[in-house]
Amino acid sequence: MRSISLFLLLASVTMVAAQKRKPPSSFNRINAANTQFLEKQWWLGLKAGVSFSGTVVQQPYSGLSPVNYTAPQKNYDNFAQPGFVVLMEAAFSYRRFTVAFQPGYRNARFDYQTFYLWTDYQNPDNRLELQYGQQQRVEYADFPLLVRFDATTTRLRPYIQAGVYYAHLIQAAKTIQVTGTDYASGGINVFAQPPVKVGATELFATTHYGLIAGAGASLHSGNVRFSFDIQYRKGMSLANSTSNRYANTRLNSFGDVMDDIHINSVLFSLGTIFPLKFLSKSFQSVTQRP
Repeated sequence: MRSISLFLLLASVTMVAAQKRKPPSSFNRINAANTQFLEKQWWLGLKAGVSFSGTVVQQPYSGLSPVNYTAPQKNYDNFAQPGFVVLMEAAFSYRRFTVAFQPGYRNARFDYQTFYLWTDYQNPDNRLELQYGQQQRVEYADFPLLVRFDATTTRLRPYIQAGVYYAHLIQAAKTIQVTGTDYASGGINVFAQPPVKVGATELFATTHYGLIAGAGASLHSGNVRFSFDIQYRKGMSLANSTSNRYANTRLNSFGDVMDDIHINSVLFSLGTIFPLKFLSKSFQSVTQRP
């Protein structure tokens, strides 16, 4: 009898221990459903930052057609002038992958200079040097579509991204600054004319498109994501209007016409996005178990 009683006691202890180790099936079903729920999320938020733009000249053009010398070329200052960018992000994430649509406003700025030299061939010391500084400011409504991959599932998540964008022109303007040095007036006379601002919307293409590559990191705090984002946008179509190249007579009087160019940009932005699913207090938007 003692051996039978001891056997029953050991069997009871073993069953109790097994029940403690293995949660009930209802808990497992709820846990799996919650995990699946947290792996998928819709997000909505805002981002803002700065942009730096540069150009790639496909074909140079000049407003002058000299007979006995080569027309001067434009010298571009690429990625030197900051613009700014403001965008909204609507995104869907599944596990480590995110598809994001980021419509917004982008301000692109780039400069170039053109140098002219007139010389008296009989007396080379009598010469006139002119520099035309051209500041371009172009505003776009952007429509980028990106695919993003998170490198980790921790609170701080580095990521890489790639995509495409479509840009619609809002408006454009040019500011022209003429400076020079006159050696032919009996001395050295340095002068600068007042800057001239000219509307130049018709000189740019109404739309253009390009490719995007970038990286960044997001920090999860509760149900909110804070992000730092870097994008490189490579223009794949002409940013200037080929049909309106000589349409602005005021700019033509300065000897200036647009080259055929692609615009490339580097964007740095900070953002905050929020989940659209209504999560309970027991859960956070990051992928984790309760």
